[in-house]
Amino acid sequence: MILALQTTTFGVLGGIPTYNRIVCRTLDGFNSAQTKAVLIATDTVADLASRHAELPSLRLKAFSRERNAFARSVLRSGLSDRIDLALIGHVNYAPLGWMLKKLQPQMRYGVMLYGIDAWQPLSALKRRALQQADFIISISDYTRQRAIETNDLAGKRIDLLPNALEWDEVEPADSTKPTIQGTCLLSVCRLEQSEKYKGVDKVIESLPEVARRVPDIQYLIVGGGSDLDRHRQLAVEKGVAERVHFLGFLPEQELRACYRDCQLFVMPSAGEGFGFVFLEAMKYGKAIVAAKSGGAPEVVIDGVTGKLVEYGSKAELTAALIDLSLDKSKCDRLGQAGYQRLQEKFLYPRFEQTLSEILLRQLSASACYRGRREILNHA
Repeated sequence: MILALQTTTFGVLGGIPTYNRIVCRTLDGFNSAQTKAVLIATDTVADLASRHAELPSLRLKAFSRERNAFARSVLRSGLSDRIDLALIGHVNYAPLGWMLKKLQPQMRYGVMLYGIDAWQPLSALKRRALQQADFIISISDYTRQRAIETNDLAGKRIDLLPNALEWDEVEPADSTKPTIQGTCLLSVCRLEQSEKYKGVDKVIESLPEVARRVPDIQYLIVGGGSDLDRHRQLAVEKGVAERVHFLGFLPEQELRACYRDCQLFVMPSAGEGFGFVFLEAMKYGKAIVAAKSGGAPEVVIDGVTGKLVEYGSKAELTAALIDLSLDKSKCDRLGQAGYQRLQEKFLYPRFEQTLSEILLRQLSASACYRGRREILNHA
């Protein structure tokens, strides 16, 4: 049996849920003879309603944020099921993988590292559980290196598995005309007080100077959260409130139209383990302005698919926005290079192949251990 533990998968959009969904998609098509179960801590039963038919080989179960029930279910599985492999979808659940290993020593467990949670020094229990994992999967080399440095991990046990677009094809955007005219910048992210590193405020601060060179500049921000009011007030203070459009969380068709109609995508974040929204922008052939920070440089190639600026440098950010806003041909060239990079590096088939290879390798190791134990027991 393969058991996967995930945080949130089908209930919301975003980079981590997308990663979890394509893990599920890979598991569904992997080794039809193997039982595969996925326990999801924060999703609801309603979130799974349409997923059972899409993923017929998976046993999906949601726990609606009932974390004690989630942990009890993991324990029951450890006591009653023969588990060959456990995929732990968040570093916070690493102790559950360690517990399963103690119950079933032949089992292999791996922990998936996504971003900022793995960059920080972990509690003694989580660190030990991560160190004891048979393998670790990291979404980016940056996350891999930070986790090694801060939590004393063995790098040779860490596989690299970047995020990917959920489906192979590029869906058509809504054909309606854009509701906002002008040269449009676009950001798509949560505006949470705990995630001020996203850099949306830095873009707002740069707009007065950008507007002096690009009179029709407009800034679209898709997303919301507990830090929205601070951003609204900042736009007022900087005298650009009429240029900054807070659109909230949009239905998928409207979000696609925003990607389609913007001239360039901007998110100069200091805390991206990967930056899934960069892939979405690349899907629509958009040039990207990002920060030389976190995992972003592994996705956005400076001068090739976009521009990288020092996080917090107003001068560099302003110059990049002016340059790409005034030079549409350069934007188009960078955007097309980004689209090509997406096809080569970040589509689902590549993700599926890499994860399947990891699974096969770990299942083989589990079978070898089990075989050795059976020989010893019969000796």
